[in-house]
Amino acid sequence: EAGVSAIQEHVRGLVARLLAGLDELGAQVAAPPRGPLVCVRSTDAPALVAALGADDIVASERDSSLRVSLHLYNTDADVDAVLAALVRHRRLIL
Repeated sequence: EAGVSAIQEHVRGLVARLLAGLDELGAQVAAPPRGPLVCVRSTDAPALVAALGADDIVASERDSSLRVSLHLYNTDADVDAVLAALVRHRRLIL
């Protein structure tokens, strides 16, 4: 019901918010974001995925990086939760 354009705009806003927060943290983005996918370089991606999972944040590991995927059902608060978790687990990001 939301429509493709509204979904794209929403996801772009979430990705921009995440990228701005990652920049503030000094985190390295592994590659230019592709749509809703943002990959963050990690010193131990499996450990970071597990740590975020313990914080009830679902993410995955791709090529030794943390992969965050955002969509219509995600909110600014979700992005803020990811960023707060990355602050807590800063030792696991580059």
